Amino acid sequence: MKRWDWDREKLWEELEYDQAEIGELLAVFKASSQQLLADIKRALEAGALTEAREKAHALKGACGTIYFREGARLALGLEQAPDLDTAKKIFSSLYKLVGEFNKELDRFI
Repeated sequence: MKRWDWDREKLWEELEYDQAEIGELLAVFKASSQQLLADIKRALEAGALTEAREKAHALKGACGTIYFREGARLALGLEQAPDLDTAKKIFSSLYKLVGEFNKELDRFI
């Protein structure tokens, strides 16, 4: 199992170890992150850097909500990318990371 920069314990504490609430929040994260990644991909393919940055900002917030710092850092990098080529490179890493992380979440949902 990969070691994630995810403060799972902080999330559990915040939600008072309510397994149902934790599962629901993680399911929402999984669905929304997949949609945001699809939106970012579409924007980058269309050359719409501003739109990709806006979606990356939303993904950064979603990652922050569940204390997934590694995802939030990459999303911030995409949000601040100076150009389309850099954004595409960061997106490639972000896409892979969030995809792998979402598979890990299946253990908790």
